[in-house]
Amino acid sequence: MSKKYILIFALTFSAPAVFVQNIAAEKADKITDEMAQVLSLSKEEKAKFYAIQHCRFQTPMEIRIQYAGDIDAKKAALHKIYDKLHGKLLEAIGSDRMKAWGNFKRNY
Repeated sequence: MSKKYILIFALTFSAPAVFVQNIAAEKADKITDEMAQVLSLSKEEKAKFYAIQHCRFQTPMEIRIQYAGDIDAKKAALHKIYDKLHGKLLEAIGSDRMKAWGNFKRNY
């Protein structure tokens, strides 16, 4: 009987993690495909960009689940994540392409 409760408990807490990964992968794939089409990214650049975008969506979702009760800690953790994003993107595709992407998003 207690094994059933342990199994139910484990499944309850592992299900959101799987759900978060699926959402993050879908969002990252959508943005990566759009950016690859607009900026003519190579396969290597596209792979780097996908990894950055996947981390961009997955990590904040995990932080929101982890710090659900502590708003200040959640804000601080999210702020760290978002500060690093721009630098990673610049490193992966360069400033000229980042400007072109910004122009496309403003006009889109």
